[in-house]
Amino acid sequence: MSQISEHAAAHSSALLEHAYQRYCGLELLEQSPGACTCRLRVTEAIDNLSHTLHGGVIYSMLDVVSMLATLPILGPEEYALTSSFNTMLMSASPLHSELEFKARVIRDGRNLIFTQADAWRLNADSSRTQVASAQLTKFRLKHQW
Repeated sequence: MSQISEHAAAHSSALLEHAYQRYCGLELLEQSPGACTCRLRVTEAIDNLSHTLHGGVIYSMLDVVSMLATLPILGPEEYALTSSFNTMLMSASPLHSELEFKARVIRDGRNLIFTQADAWRLNADSSRTQVASAQLTKFRLKHQW
């Protein structure tokens, strides 16, 4: 993991240790200012009736990974909230498949932060299939911790 501030590390840890992220099984692989990569295995706890990853889980994990890319670029007195989320689902992810979620900050503005997040299914032959793509906008907020 690249060096990130103590503030960003504490908030990232809290986000990853939240009960929902733990329940889903999200695992942080890499985080640096403006970028993040996570992994998730599709289990019976997060699938749907067709035994594929539930769409709501995909949406929420794209948001979480986007936030993990954003946290290291925020100052100690700042936080960010998602204000806009536009996504496309492209492919299903069957039970027991493994996904990689990647996010990066596209533009770090004074009041708004623009991110891109993508989800990829890791196939047995080492290829990847894109599952989802999202563009997220976040409000930069001053926050007293």
